Amino acid sequence: MPGKRSLIAILAVLFGSMLALAQLSEDYRFQGKVIDQRGKPIPTVRVILHDPQAGTRIVFDTNPDGTFDRRMIPMGIYEASFEKAGYVTHLDHFDWSADAPQTTIKVAQIVLESESDRARKVLGEKAAKLYEDAYAALVANDCVRARQKADELLALGAGTYEYAVRFVIARCLATQGELDPAVAEYGRVLSLKPDLFEARFDLAGVLERQGKHDDALLEYGRAAEINPLDAETQYDTGVILLKEKQDYEGAKPHLAKAVELSPAHSAAIKALGLANLWAEKSDIAEGVRLLKRYLELEPQAADAAQIQEIVESFETSPAPK
Repeated sequence: MPGKRSLIAILAVLFGSMLALAQLSEDYRFQGKVIDQRGKPIPTVRVILHDPQAGTRIVFDTNPDGTFDRRMIPMGIYEASFEKAGYVTHLDHFDWSADAPQTTIKVAQIVLESESDRARKVLGEKAAKLYEDAYAALVANDCVRARQKADELLALGAGTYEYAVRFVIARCLATQGELDPAVAEYGRVLSLKPDLFEARFDLAGVLERQGKHDDALLEYGRAAEINPLDAETQYDTGVILLKEKQDYEGAKPHLAKAVELSPAHSAAIKALGLANLWAEKSDIAEGVRLLKRYLELEPQAADAAQIQEIVESFETSPAPK
């Protein structure tokens, strides 16, 4: 007969196994398609399922044909959002709290309204045309025209679209190197729409260009909360910690996340490799492996010879005892 301590250990293992199985159970499966108002599929729409009671979020993107099939969703009551630039975010509420012996499959067709269609309803034809022209000019890197149209629309009255119009102005200011005015304008954008990822990400980049590394890290952190699947946010955070703060251990999880989200992100792979080599708790083998991967992806890179030298120096050095 096992002793009391052994029995407790056995029960702990069994209980842990039961928890693991519970976490892997597939209570609900969510399938469907996201389309526009004309019935055309919308690719790579960001879907966020938030369970406020559990404090969890499930985040994924639709396929190129607009379809999605998300498995392994635990029971819960979810606040859902379907987001894509150029479209009005669709919000929904799903009560998936019923227990069932088998997986419950939920199917939905989500229709997103384009921002331009909504603008016509809200602003009227003339203002909507200014809005479209401003964004078209921004995409074409014609900031002179973009700012002209944006200023005309603000004078006319942009209503609930003021944040979007000011975003055009802010990005143009940043593009043209007018950093202080850009920071001020991004501040106005975010006061109107605090959860606008593009504005948070842009503002972080402008602050970094100004050398305000702590402020930049703060904004990148807020951007990552809004969009946890953006590889560039994680990469830029990691680079600041790596280069400016020499916090190699702190940089590693962000760079690793960037590589996880974008496996061919050569710059993140290189930075993660260097972080592994330079960290107090270094992992030489992993650092060398990552730098070799970088050289495979970027054989013609300007720093390829330098990186090769680093690899060779660590490969020829005696292993630490």
